[in-house]
Amino acid sequence: MRQKIELNAAGKAMLAKIFKVSVQNVSQALLFRRNSEQARKIREAALINGGTLVQIIDVTDEVKQAVKVLDSHGNVKKVITNK
Repeated sequence: MRQKIELNAAGKAMLAKIFKVSVQNVSQALLFRRNSEQARKIREAALINGGTLVQIIDVTDEVKQAVKVLDSHGNVKKVITNK
């Protein structure tokens, strides 16, 4: 499970100005790709200023489906699994 903080462009620009970093740096912090002390402060400020913490759950890992290969008569010829 991953996390990110959603914040509009104006909010990111404001944080970049406050922390004297680039907007890209703020985006990386909000995506939890940076974990420095400054990144933690940026995330905290983002939540205080209207940001929303979002948890990302990758359901493709949980729901792996088998694909059946059929011939022209509808008979199963092969089963492909994504494991």
